[in-house]
Amino acid sequence: MKLLTVLLFILISCTSLAQSQKSTLYDIKNKYQLIKELINTNTLRQYYTDYQHDKSVKNGSLTFYFNSSELKHIIHKYTQGNTQYKDEYYIWDDQLFFQYSTTKIKYTDYEKKTYQKKRKLINITLTIEERFYFKNRNTIKCQFKSFENRSNNPNKIKTNYVSNIDIECNQAQNVLKKFDLLFEFQKTEIGDPCNLPKSITITSPLDQN
Repeated sequence: MKLLTVLLFILISCTSLAQSQKSTLYDIKNKYQLIKELINTNTLRQYYTDYQHDKSVKNGSLTFYFNSSELKHIIHKYTQGNTQYKDEYYIWDDQLFFQYSTTKIKYTDYEKKTYQKKRKLINITLTIEERFYFKNRNTIKCQFKSFENRSNNPNKIKTNYVSNIDIECNQAQNVLKKFDLLFEFQKTEIGDPCNLPKSITITSPLDQN
């Protein structure tokens, strides 16, 4: 009887936790869609700044979106070599609730599956996406996806047709630290671009063989 009671308690707890997470993700989705709608209709006030750092041959930009005086969205774009980064932060009541990062790595490789003795070099763009969902600075869910497009293939892969993979949230604390640093930059000029937080994604092509 005691064992049955324990099992029943565990089942109820798991069901309640799943329902709570589902409700939280639904709330995150609604807030995200509202902010995107405000951005797309040019409702939010924008503050844009760009920068360049000669030592690392890097340039980038920061855009802050405000609803009145309340920060709602941050976009941080920058490049390093052949790699382009775009980190997006969605904010509610000064709290990060969703972070979405895109990394595009451009490089060249030889054509695959060709019978010619001399294979042609083609251009490849490897896209990596990461998504982090938060509530009160606690991680709710983390996702990852990657795909590549080759210049010799006219059928380009789009992100909507690639499924997300649920992953461990090992990088969530780094995301929050990056957000905290960028959040402070809304109040001041960028003094040293080297102090801006960098993307957490990989910065070299994956082994495609």
